[in-house]
Amino acid sequence: MKILKTTAINLAAMMVCAWLTFSPTISNGSTEPGDTEANNSFGIRYAYSMSGLSWKHMFNQVNHFEAFILPISNNFEKQFNYYGGRYIHNFPQTAFPFTPFVFAGVGLSTYSRFLPEDSQNSVPIDSGKYFAYSIGQGVEFKLGNHLSLSGDVAISKFNNEPNQMLGIIRLGCGVQYVIR
Repeated sequence: MKILKTTAINLAAMMVCAWLTFSPTISNGSTEPGDTEANNSFGIRYAYSMSGLSWKHMFNQVNHFEAFILPISNNFEKQFNYYGGRYIHNFPQTAFPFTPFVFAGVGLSTYSRFLPEDSQNSVPIDSGKYFAYSIGQGVEFKLGNHLSLSGDVAISKFNNEPNQMLGIIRLGCGVQYVIR
């Protein structure tokens, strides 16, 4: 039931972002190469077993900073939450509708583990808060002046995570609505 609720919330947020993109009251901006106007964008983000909200500040065409809060865990036995940020370096393209990027991030990860049969109870077997960091690469697709989709793969490392792998490869995706 929790997965259905999370999916419904994510779908509703994407629909609102899509509606705002085609609203005639929103000003038309430009993401052409050489545009140095600072922009902000808000969106939803999913990284393997976690989802939540993100905010991105675009300093220029190449340098971005993204902060995110991923408090919704999709795994009932091993619940991860992540709060952090990352520096993104873009490689702007003029001939293609996508932009490849690399990133490095740091943050705080919380972890709780439950017994499979007691996943509905609120008392975990073990839990903790850990420093986490990651590096990775991805690609962003512009769907107009105000909406973009992104996908990435990262190598994440969690310090002192009990009974788990310390390094993990995570896939992520997101939808961003750009405000100018």
